[in-house]
Amino acid sequence: MTTIDDTPWRRALRAYPSSWRERHGEAILGTLLDEAEAQGRDEPSRGERIALMRSGLAVRILGWMPHPAREALATASAATGFALAVMFAVFSGFGERVDWRLPAEGQNLDLQASPGLVPAGLWVIAFVLILCGAARAARIALAATAVAGVGAFVYAQLDPLAGPRAITTVTMTDFALLAILTPVRARLAAAATAAMTTGILVFFHLFFEVPPGSPSDAIWLRVLTEEFTGFLAGAVWVLALLAAIVRARAVARCIGAAATVWTIVWLIRLTMWDVVTGMLGLAAVLAVVAIGAGIFRAGARWGRGTHPREGAA
Repeated sequence: MTTIDDTPWRRALRAYPSSWRERHGEAILGTLLDEAEAQGRDEPSRGERIALMRSGLAVRILGWMPHPAREALATASAATGFALAVMFAVFSGFGERVDWRLPAEGQNLDLQASPGLVPAGLWVIAFVLILCGAARAARIALAATAVAGVGAFVYAQLDPLAGPRAITTVTMTDFALLAILTPVRARLAAAATAAMTTGILVFFHLFFEVPPGSPSDAIWLRVLTEEFTGFLAGAVWVLALLAAIVRARAVARCIGAAATVWTIVWLIRLTMWDVVTGMLGLAAVLAVVAIGAGIFRAGARWGRGTHPREGAA
């Protein structure tokens, strides 16, 4: 039995909700103390503190969600964030900054790099690390992506001509935060989702080209609109429903996670357009989720009632 004072570890475990600590706290505490005693430490290491804080935050935010669904959401967020980052870097990373307040002869028409290339580049690095199985390094890169996204957003407010547009940085930052909460282990699913999402966005860009002379990132005003993101989220939800009907649960979970991601983008876009409309959209989504969960539970109870266990009276 260890003789180490467990107070520092109990203090670090406060990142988790009290209900979680009551169920799992003692078991986790015993494991941490045994490891610390074997290493000759009398307090948590910096890595342990960061890991406990991150995991505790994930449990507080997504503790209501089953672990497989949480992993699927993180996978879809990582893949979609990577697709958006690649699209932004390729089509909007460099462009002319046209100041409509200046005459034509006073314009600087040289190609200039967008500050959004920083979070986009970090996104690519994070996704490559995910595919390589370097989960810890990927989480560090995702955290740096979120910080860079916030920095690009603030810079764009100070210099609107530099870009990128707010919807771009907000979306990439939110996806980074979602992907960082749970390690992405389904690398094949992440790669497939990223390829499919990138293909959809490239197809949309090629067939809905922005007019000449538009801002370099004007494509995002068309790709990340209320109509397009809402249509895409609805279409993917239909695919998830069809997969669930044929009982392809793993496929339905992955597609449902991708649909959830695009639903989040749709709600972000609605809220940025009009806060009241965004709140109404969120209320509608929550109502649909509640109704769907009620129907699912009723169907599960009906199934247990019509198919009693073998040997039941």
